[in-house]
Amino acid sequence: MIERDKWIEAGAVQRPHGIRGEVIVDVKRDLLASLTEGMEVRLATGKTGDVGLEIERVREHAGRLIVKFKGFDTRTDAEELRTSTVWLTREQIGTLEPGRWFVQDIVGIDVVTDEGERLGTVAEVMSMPANDVYVVRGGDEEILLPATEEVIREVDLERGKMLVHLIEGLR
Repeated sequence: MIERDKWIEAGAVQRPHGIRGEVIVDVKRDLLASLTEGMEVRLATGKTGDVGLEIERVREHAGRLIVKFKGFDTRTDAEELRTSTVWLTREQIGTLEPGRWFVQDIVGIDVVTDEGERLGTVAEVMSMPANDVYVVRGGDEEILLPATEEVIREVDLERGKMLVHLIEGLR
């Protein structure tokens, strides 16, 4: 079982690519450069559970990565990895740039407007082409907040609070 305080979900294996054991991996926006040759990663698979694998080769293609894991040399081998999630340690990723957070650190924190109104908690993070969107649920209400500087004013992970400014049309 992946320890979510130590491991960060970096992406997901989509499908095999070619006949030499490579797979296409959709990687979260900020982590594209984090997967490198020789790196050991964890894969959570429905078939075998969690396994540690070494990246033999990696290259970027059309916003995704094509990855060859050591020991997976045929398309049939690669098929075993389909729909697996790829996990890295926080140390492997390093520090994110200011204004960026790991999804699992954001989910569950309280969201309050700059006028003092509690909106609820972040229930999920949707990765969209332009920016992430935070799904905030409170009571019977659900609000979708774009993760932009205009809306997200402050995130205090230690206190578990997010300060937001509601612009017109968000409610």
